[in-house]
Amino acid sequence: MSGTPGNGPRTLRPIHAPERTGISEPADLEAYADFARRIQLETIGTEEFSYSAAELAVLGGNPYLERRRFGIFDGERLVAATSAWWEREDDDGAPMITMVGVEPAARRQGLGGRVLDAIEASARDAGRTSTILISEHRTDDRTGERLHAPQGAASLPADAPSVRFAQSRGYRLGQLLVASVLPVADAGARFRGMAERAARTDGYRLERWRDHTPVEHLDAFAAARSRMVAEAPSGAVDFPDEHWDAARIVEEEALAVDAGRTHLTVAAITADGDVAGFTILTLAPGKRAAYQDDTLVLGPHRGHGLGMRMKLANLVALADAAPERREVYTWNADENGPMLAINRDLGFRPHSIQATWQRD
Repeated sequence: MSGTPGNGPRTLRPIHAPERTGISEPADLEAYADFARRIQLETIGTEEFSYSAAELAVLGGNPYLERRRFGIFDGERLVAATSAWWEREDDDGAPMITMVGVEPAARRQGLGGRVLDAIEASARDAGRTSTILISEHRTDDRTGERLHAPQGAASLPADAPSVRFAQSRGYRLGQLLVASVLPVADAGARFRGMAERAARTDGYRLERWRDHTPVEHLDAFAAARSRMVAEAPSGAVDFPDEHWDAARIVEEEALAVDAGRTHLTVAAITADGDVAGFTILTLAPGKRAAYQDDTLVLGPHRGHGLGMRMKLANLVALADAAPERREVYTWNADENGPMLAINRDLGFRPHSIQATWQRD
């Protein structure tokens, strides 16, 4: 997959996942997985967030999310691609979320616009009335004109190619997420000591589980996950609601296991059995890092240090379950001061920026 694009005809076509699990991934999906890995490595300096074709094939079977991809092929080589997803249960025209990538040697030839046109048209046909575009950026200290989101202090260089591309397509910057990294190698004892010092007897108990939510917590956990979009900072972006129930929890956890992923979850449980907050770590196969996925303390339960306590408990669980993992990556809204403060206290340091753009 190395080298430069050839001189053959460039064809735009959908990239399909297998219709069922247990069969080989199609060549186009293999090409997409390798393309996305190379683009991520070039863009932000790591391929730790990339998915294998086998993972994409399994996770593409999620009945709650619609996923679509388009690519431009130069012969057999994929030189531009886009991936999009949206909540299937939203029938009110909630936005799709998409990312676009173009191979460096093929840029400034209109290919990004072609794949974005294709995915936007596909989304309109499915009743989506607006689009959320995601771009990734290295942190930088360059001078010159900067572009700021409506909230937060982070910024992007106004002349960055992905910034110019998004603006040329009519997208407005709605939010910046700070991606941060925490070294965790041989840090289990430190996290355990911090967790012991942070412990309180205030009516909340922490429970943790691996891969599968205990039956007695399914309904309360689903209710808490449904609040994630509503209660997390969203800047000026109209993120679509996520509708969770016990069946969706069970289905998505089963898919993750089938894809070779491990989920470590810690939840704060009230005396009545409600979930007051939760945090999830994801361990993808073949990676050296873990990902800090959703973390939320529900509004009525804030002010008790639950965010720090849950994160510390899950870092201890990570050290116990997978001591070979070397880092943890997390993403937080730049305007989310309390969560960013927790991350700084834990030792997270900025790694990159994820920009969220929206167009109606």
